[in-house]
Amino acid sequence: MRRIGLMICTLALCCTSGCTNVLYQGEITARDAYGKDRHFVLYWTKTDPFLGEAKAGPAMLLTQCSPLTRISFDEQPEGLLFRSTSEYDRLAQMGTAVGPNLICGKVTNYTRWSEAKEGILSLAIFCEPVANDFAVEPRNYLATSPKPYAFPVVEKVKKWSFFGETLPGPQVPECREY
Repeated sequence: MRRIGLMICTLALCCTSGCTNVLYQGEITARDAYGKDRHFVLYWTKTDPFLGEAKAGPAMLLTQCSPLTRISFDEQPEGLLFRSTSEYDRLAQMGTAVGPNLICGKVTNYTRWSEAKEGILSLAIFCEPVANDFAVEPRNYLATSPKPYAFPVVEKVKKWSFFGETLPGPQVPECREY
């Protein structure tokens, strides 16, 4: 009887601690902040536990030929945002560097990463990178645009596990000129 009780407890623990991990990814080719056509990859992970609330994000934006530039879109009270840093970003219509925490990018059709799914993800960019004399590689990301970019998002990996795991994200797109 004790053995049956132990098996029931083990089974209950496994069922309640298990979760599904999903890697979402969208890719487009568009102009970068320096006017060149580049390949961009936007991705995030979502963990959906057997019991409890799903957790997701942040999303990372990768720019072809810019392996050191990873733009993070975090879940904040104002939505899913990319915020400036004082030394690296400025509003496109301004000529001076902006202070930290200015909204430089925003997902316009979702407010939480746990709600985002396959389909079109709409992403607006408001800032441009500031040239830095001391940077080994200049910061680079999508060019500002009057209308949001449309990323066609798909589930790239879907994996179930007992104890959860972090799915690895994609690599920065290989550098080649278009």
